Amino acid sequence: MKDITKTLARYAHASRFDTLPPAVRHEGARAFVNWIGCAAGGSREQDVQLMLELLSEFNGAKEATIVGRSEKLDALNATLINSMSSAALAFNDTHHPTVAHPTSPVAAALLALAERRPLTGPGLLHALILGIEIQCRVGNILCVPPAECQVGLSTQGLLGGIGAAVAAGKVLGLDENGMATAIGLAANQASGLRESQSTMGSHFIPGNAARCGLLAALLAERGFTCSDSMIEGPKGFAVSYGSRPNFDVAVEKLGQSFEISTLAYKPYPSGVVIHPIIDACLEIARSHSFEAARIERIELTVNPLAVKLTDIVDPADRGQGLVSFQHWAAVALMHGTAGIAQVTDAVVRDPVVRKLRRKVTFTATESMGRESASARVLLEDGRSLQAGVLHCRGSSGRPMTDEDITEKTRGQLRTVFPDDAAERVLAQSWRIGECPLVSQYCKALAGAG
Repeated sequence: MKDITKTLARYAHASRFDTLPPAVRHEGARAFVNWIGCAAGGSREQDVQLMLELLSEFNGAKEATIVGRSEKLDALNATLINSMSSAALAFNDTHHPTVAHPTSPVAAALLALAERRPLTGPGLLHALILGIEIQCRVGNILCVPPAECQVGLSTQGLLGGIGAAVAAGKVLGLDENGMATAIGLAANQASGLRESQSTMGSHFIPGNAARCGLLAALLAERGFTCSDSMIEGPKGFAVSYGSRPNFDVAVEKLGQSFEISTLAYKPYPSGVVIHPIIDACLEIARSHSFEAARIERIELTVNPLAVKLTDIVDPADRGQGLVSFQHWAAVALMHGTAGIAQVTDAVVRDPVVRKLRRKVTFTATESMGRESASARVLLEDGRSLQAGVLHCRGSSGRPMTDEDITEKTRGQLRTVFPDDAAERVLAQSWRIGECPLVSQYCKALAGAG
């Protein structure tokens, strides 16, 4: 058995920012900018508000900034809130092999830590890249064939804490043994079930993972102990959460290829497995003239994972609408666009939308990749309109540009900041790698009360 935990810890400890390829460093900036927008955009959601009200009863030192809000919390609770808010609108980034959203817990932990310890912009980007790298590689153990992870387990909850622990451990200067302990302590707190999807409980998963990861690193710094084979051990992480774990992929080309280079940034506020469906339906809507009321049937061909995770014909509210492929197919065809405005409670409950959702049929087949889908719309006048997508917008095969991420982030920042303040935050976020002290940057992130 390979020493997976120690090997990954050794790499994270020894890694130097100046040896990372420029493209990898730039991808770190892209991931960070995307995350800042998501954290701001979700900062006023009801579940975030409820969590803040509860945490205020137990909060410790008021030292850490909440993106887009005036409140301050202790570092652990701020980490939870910032990671939770970044997931609240299903707009966070995705690692397709694991279907995890790796930046949310890592960036949240680093932002809170930056207000406790001196941290430069390059240091933040380095730790961010490492946290994403290690959590995704551990996730590949569970998800890359022949390995299989139970569909009910949230990879965000299983992996996010490990990424946050590695990133925080790098900032704290943990040695190889300390880093292995931090990874182990984070793995020991791994949790999260997809049954909570479309509820507030789903958004709690990345928040809890982020806090657990930061806690793991802080404990390791103080000499708290844990097994140094928590990932690969006979009673450890891999065999407990997956079948036929693929250990080789965790260390293959370590330091030569980088998982952050495969991240997909979402153009739509929905579950990532829905994106190819949205693209196909938007192509039909924008290429043909028809009335949605005259649609007789909508036939979709999709990857089975889309059905397993997002088959909700009659979503009860916006939370369920975010992860209903039937809803997104219907509104994409009706409105010719797919944004926040298409998933309000009012739209989700609209009788016309509800009627159209029920006209959606589907075929699930493994031959259709996770980034792919096809759609066929049958009209009452006998016309048949079709479109197929091999690589959906925002996927690794068709990535969002820097300009796309800028526009997406600008729109989310403007929901909580005045336009001029939003532009300053956006510009400073793109230049985070030049920031001499991240704690100074954090001051610009607080929103109005």
